[in-house]
Parts: sequence; structure tokens; C-alpha cells
Amino acid sequence: MKLSKVEKLVLILVCFCLLVGIYTLYQRVGIERQYKTAEIILDYNEMKKFANSSEKDLGWWFKEFKEYGAQSAAVQEETIKLLIESGKPLRAEIVSHLIENFGWQDDYNAEIVHMVEENRIDSNDVIVTTENKDLYDYLISGLTERYGKGFFDTYIFDNVYYIVLKGTDDDVYYGETTKVINVRGQGIYESREVLDSRLLNIGVGYDDKKINLIKDSGLDVILRPINFPSYNEKLTDVYKAANERYGLEPRIYLLHGRETLGYPENEDALLDYIKEKNMAIGLVESGNQREHLEADGLNELVEDSGYSAIRVFTMWDYVRQRNKYYNYEGAEEIENTMFRAITERNVRAIYFKPFFESEDSIKYLTDAAEYERTFKNLEMRLNEHNIQLGKAEAIKDFHIGSKRIAVLAFGITLASVFLFIKMFNIKNKKADYLYMLSIPAAFAPIVARNVAEKGFSFIAAVVFSGLGIYFFTMQIKKIYESSEKYSKFKIIVRSIVILSASVAISLIGAVFVDSMLADVKYFLEMDIFRGVKAAQILPFGIFAIMFLVYFIDESSENSFRDVVKTLINLLKKDIKVYMAIIAGAAGVAFYIYISRTGHETNIQPSAIEMITRNFMEYVLLARPRTKEFLIAFPAIFGAVYAACKKSKFFTGMFMFISAIGASSVINTFSHLRTPVYLSLARTAIALGFGIAAGCIAIIVIDLLCKLYVRLQERLK
Repeated sequence: MKLSKVEKLVLILVCFCLLVGIYTLYQRVGIERQYKTAEIILDYNEMKKFANSSEKDLGWWFKEFKEYGAQSAAVQEETIKLLIESGKPLRAEIVSHLIENFGWQDDYNAEIVHMVEENRIDSNDVIVTTENKDLYDYLISGLTERYGKGFFDTYIFDNVYYIVLKGTDDDVYYGETTKVINVRGQGIYESREVLDSRLLNIGVGYDDKKINLIKDSGLDVILRPINFPSYNEKLTDVYKAANERYGLEPRIYLLHGRETLGYPENEDALLDYIKEKNMAIGLVESGNQREHLEADGLNELVEDSGYSAIRVFTMWDYVRQRNKYYNYEGAEEIENTMFRAITERNVRAIYFKPFFESEDSIKYLTDAAEYERTFKNLEMRLNEHNIQLGKAEAIKDFHIGSKRIAVLAFGITLASVFLFIKMFNIKNKKADYLYMLSIPAAFAPIVARNVAEKGFSFIAAVVFSGLGIYFFTMQIKKIYESSEKYSKFKIIVRSIVILSASVAISLIGAVFVDSMLADVKYFLEMDIFRGVKAAQILPFGIFAIMFLVYFIDESSENSFRDVVKTLINLLKKDIKVYMAIIAGAAGVAFYIYISRTGHETNIQPSAIEMITRNFMEYVLLARPRTKEFLIAFPAIFGAVYAACKKSKFFTGMFMFISAIGASSVINTFSHLRTPVYLSLARTAIALGFGIAAGCIAIIVIDLLCKLYVRLQERLK
């Protein structure tokens, strides 16, 4: 692989840009080293239900979980619905729902009935009724403190207390629209059933007993205030006053509901409070383990706070049901899920809810010993990653300047042109002028930073995958064209060198991708690397072109113009049955490979695969990617062996499979939430296992080849 003077200069410039990327990653690793505490936050409501199903009271369980490593418990504001569910002597009905019931007038004072019939109490309003004066006073105090008297009216008739909450169309929650049709299937009308009202779910106060119980257990209390867009001017002040009243030092703001406190128009008060108290804003990871649950005003709040935030993993029901899962004796798979969230996905708070007994059950697991084992084992495993259970802290703010991104973009563009020239084997020296494109490319991040950082990171992922493929293609081509006889030992040695070098080239691409996107918003996964599937698919196209140019179109002086012609000639060739079978199997495998890429997929790993993954995760610092060490990396060994045997078909087939590795290595680092050390360990372990698997593959392939030769001789 001879290089011209221009190409040598280009590679030197790329290496200079690479140093800038390495320095950027060094800075990022420094941030990651400071971010080493994970917090267990108990959900009060779930813990209460859990305790009620056990033989111990809630206070006992709180103290137990404190011993296991839990640091805090979250308490949401009381709502009218929560008060009713807890058994308080309270009734609340949506007026539009109420008047549909025959004889509803019998349950209300005549004056209230009269106001409803005259529409002085609107259909969107909610009527709250109680005969308990203490409860009535509690509600009036909470409503007045939060929303003011303009939001509600009060009445007392015959020692019965009435509170009428004034609602709007936006406060009413409906079920799915039902279409009514006649016997001929013609639509008559559509209807929507009223299911709930926001007015039943707004904050009305905190429960002193709940908060004191948590404090007495030695746990920190995290208040979860509820926003109400129609009356939000005073909500942050109420939140502050509640923390002061209960003697709490707020550390984490956990959103409850669909918007941040004070949204819209009054979010600045919450922002000032977060800055004053140096609080971390909780970003709750979505159910597909990608980005976070959306809420109005949340992203803006995080950005304006200087990214004072942490990622939070909530215990979804499907996770809580994984007791005795994958043939485990207990909750090991739930432990695995929490462990992965913390170590691999940059989660720094687990919003904990107790486990269920099994996959098909919603009955709580109340075995204290199993919870103790789970948390102690989790803590032990986290210690291996230098992560402690304790009070979570917000991640440090980190950004890089547009000028640095410009340098990286310059290097990526140089590498792109280099790959283009080599991919099509362009020998015209005028092609060197294409490198001039790197100059305007360097200005792109200064003009349009957001577009540039995503665009160039995607290009880097594809281009350096392609360069890794180009390297092993040219090395294997040399072996294919050589008349030298290779022993198995020499095949193994050459394979190790080629594999290691191609992985190193892919790692260079990973440095460019991670340094281009070295920003706190990616660490928190408020933004993500786009085009994951495309970055995995395109390298196969790059390999296909290279194989046509360097293995099929051997006589062309200017392969760029003859690729199409060569492809047409290739399509005209006779295809042997075994080739068609292998190609079909490869097509199915390729479909599964692409379908399994990313988070949104219907094709999930088998139970055996998950058990194997869990075992490796348990005994190794990082679990290597199966497709790398078991498929792509050993395929390099197969390609070298096939090249030695001068089999163009099998050489091409094994190299095609090897292309998986070039893109997969970069894809590992494209999970920007994952710490750099973990991605590097995963790749290094995969390389080591891949070399071992490749050595075994050479022995097996050689035996199969000899058996095939003997079989042919017997059939003669």
C-alpha cells in the first residue's frame, strides 16, 4: 500500500487532528472520574403498598433499605385522588360525569343542585365534599397557599363542606374516541368518555406523617411538587416554604407530571431556586432506555441551569417482574438491570420500587433477605467500577469550542477524501485537489455548529469504518496474490496483525466521533448520535465497491469508471447452488444484525444469549460485543485462510462478515452516555476473545478443508 507525498502529508494532518481529539477525550474522562456516586431513591407510595402486603410496617422497611444502601425517599404532594385512595372521608366528582347518574340530586344539597342546573357550576368543574372539618381546613389551606381563592368556591350546608374547583376544557381527561355506527356500518357520531380531571391530581399539600416517618428512618426526603399551568405563580414559593418548614435541604428536583414547576411563564423562580441550592435536575430515562421522558419546560430548565442534572432510572413494572428470571434463583436479573443502568448508561439515581414475585405476578416480593442480597451484590459490583452508593451529584458542565470542532472536521474531511480515492482506486493525480474540500469543511462548525457536529460525527463513523475495511482488504489482497505458502502459524500471526491494525483504525474513528460530540448534553443523553443503523449499513456498501475494484475488476486502469460495468458482468456469471445457499443465509443473518441494531427492535436476544451475556458481565470488567469477538473478528482469520487457498468467493464472504467489526467498534463508542473507559475495555476484551476465537476458527476451517479434499478424492 504505497502512499504518495500528498497522501503522507494528509495522514500527518489527520494525526494532528487526532491528537486534538485525544486531548478532548482526556478532558471528558476527567469529568467522568468525578461522577462516581449513585443514589437509591425509594418511592413512598410504592413502598407503602409494599409494606401493607408484608408483615412489617413501613418504618421498619425504610430502616432496612437504609441499611441496604438507599439514601432517600421521594414524596409527592397530596392530591384529592390520593386522599380518597388513602381512605380519607372525602368525595370528589366531575360535574359532567356526575349529572349522567340518575338521582344524583339526592346526594347534594338543594342549593348545590340549583347552581349546577343553572350552570353556575360548570360541567368541567369538580365538586369536593366532606363532613370532616379538619380535612376541609387542610384542603382550603393548601389550595389558598398554592392557587388563590379565585380558583375555587366554598359552601357549607347542613354541616357538609363543599369545595367547587373551577375547571376548563383542558382539565378534563378523556378515554379513546368511540365511533357509533348503524346496522349498515355507517358512522352516526363519535363519543368520548370522561375518565378523569386534572383538578383531582393537582397538589393540595404535604403529609406531615409521611415526611416525619422518612426522616425518622434516617433517609433524606425529596419532595415532588406538582405543577398546575392555570395557577402557577406561587408554586415555587410553596415548594421552597415546604422544604424550609420540614427542615429539608433539597438536592434533587424530580419532576412530577407533564411540566416543570411554574410552566408556562413562571419557570424562572424554580431555576433561581435550583441554582441557589445547587440542586440536580432528574432526567428520568424512557422505557426504551433511550433519552428521557419528555415534559414541557424540562430541557430548557436543564440548559438554563448549566446542565445541573443527573440521569434517573425508574423501575418499570416489566423490570420489577424479573424475579427468578433467566433461571436465576432470585432477583439477579433485576440487579443486572440496575447495574447496567449505572455503569453503562450513565444513570446516577435509581428511582426504586419493590419487586414483584414473578413475571406474571403483581404480588410484591417481601423477602427481606433477597433485597439485602440484591443491594449488597450491586454495591460490590459497582465498587469494581469505582462507583459508590450515596448522595448523587449533578454532572459537571462540559462543552468544547467551535474552533476545536473545526479542526476535527478538517481531519475527518481529509480522511473522507483519502478513502474516496482509495476506494475507487483513482490514480489520476488531479484527484489530490479534492483534499482542498477540507478547507471549507473546517469553517462549517463555525457557521452551523449543531448541524456540523452531528454531520461530521456521522461521516467519521462511516469513513473510519471504511478505512479499517480498506486496510484489511489490501492486506488480504496481497496474501491472495502472493505465491508464498503460509503455515497455520503464519496465517494466525498475519491475521492477528491485520485484525489489530484494522481495530486500531476504527478506534481512531471512535476518537473523532466522541470528541466531536464531547458535550454534557450527550452525556446526559439530551441529544444522541444520529444515524446508528446507517452508520452500520454503509460500510458494507464501501466493502462491496472495494471488492469489485480490487478483486473482481483486476485489469482496469481506472476502476472508478468501470465499477458499474464490472458489476453488470458479475451479475451475468453463473451462480453455484452452494453460493446461493450461503448468500441466502448471509442475507438472513444481515437482516437480524441490522434489526438488532439500536433500541427500537422487535428482534430480542434469546434467553441463552442473555444468560451468556450476564455471565460475561459478571466476571469481566465489560461485556464484549458478541458480533465482534464471535463473528466479525474471527472472520478476518477465515478471510486470510481463504486468501491463502486462493478462494475468491470465500475470501470475499469472510471479508464481508469482517466489515461488521469495523463499524461495530465505532458504534460501541457512539453510545455517548457510556464512559470511555468502559467502551475501551469492551473493545479490548472483544479483541482478545476474537483472536482466541480466530485461532480456533483456523484449526476448524483447516480440518473442514482437508475433509472436503478427501471427500472429493473418494468420489473420483
